[in-house]
Amino acid sequence: MTFLVDGTNGGFFPSWTTATRPASPAVGQMGYNTTTGLFDQYVGSAWQSVSTGTGAAPTLTTYTSGSGTYTTPTGAKYLQVLMVGGGGGGGGGGVAGGGADGVVAGTSTFGGASCSGGRGLATGSQVGAGSLASGMIGYALTGNLGSGFWANNNTTSFISGGTGGASPFGGCGNGSANSAGGASVANSGSGGGGGGTNGAAGCYGGGGGGSGGFINAIITSPAATYSYAIGGAGTGGAAGTSGYAGAAGSAGLILVYAYF
Repeated sequence: MTFLVDGTNGGFFPSWTTATRPASPAVGQMGYNTTTGLFDQYVGSAWQSVSTGTGAAPTLTTYTSGSGTYTTPTGAKYLQVLMVGGGGGGGGGGVAGGGADGVVAGTSTFGGASCSGGRGLATGSQVGAGSLASGMIGYALTGNLGSGFWANNNTTSFISGGTGGASPFGGCGNGSANSAGGASVANSGSGGGGGGTNGAAGCYGGGGGGSGGFINAIITSPAATYSYAIGGAGTGGAAGTSGYAGAAGSAGLILVYAYF
C-alpha cells in the first residue's frame, strides 16, 4: 500500500469499497471508502469511518408498516435504530375466567435485531422482548405488562378491564367498566385495553395487552443495506358471557437516524 504526495495535487490515499477493504489491516491504516464517501481507519479491532466535518444534519427514516430494505445514506458515519415490536390486544371480559385471549402481536426486525410482540390474556398479560444484533451497541428491553384481570365472584358490579402495557413510545389502551377496552395509539407498540363486564356477578375483566420489546441501538460501522419488517398489531380477545371484547394493540415502529 502506498500513500502518494504530490506538491501540486496534495496527498493520495488508496481507495476501496466496504466489501473490498484490506482483510488483514495494520493499526492506523487508512484509505478512502468509495461506498460511504468517508475515510476508513483501522483501530485494532474494527474499521471506523473518519468524519469529513461536513456538518450535515442527521436524517430520519420512519417505518410504520410492511417490510423492505433500508439503504444507508452515502457518507453516514453511524446509525441509531429505535425499534419496538407490536402491542398485544387486550383480553376479553366475562364470566368463568373471562372471554378469549388476545392475539400475539408481530415481531419487528432490523438487520439481525428483533423485537417480539406482546399479548393480552383473559386472565393476565404477556410481553415482547428485544434483542440486539452483532455490530450494535445499546440496550434491549422487554415490554411492559398490561394490568392483570379483575375478578368479582360474589356481588353484582361492573368490573374494569386492565390497561394495556406502555412501550417507551407511550400510547397504551385503557380498560374501563361496562365497555370494551380502548385501543392503543397507532405505531406505539403498546398494548390494548382489556374488556370490562356489564354488572353480572362472577365476572372477570380482561387483562390489558403487553407491549412489544424495544431496542435503542447504535451501529458504528453501517453496512450498505439492512432488511426490516414491522410487527403487526395484536387483535383483542372476544367477549365472554356478560363481558366485552378486548381492544387491539398497535403495530410496531422503526426509526433510523443517520449521522454524518
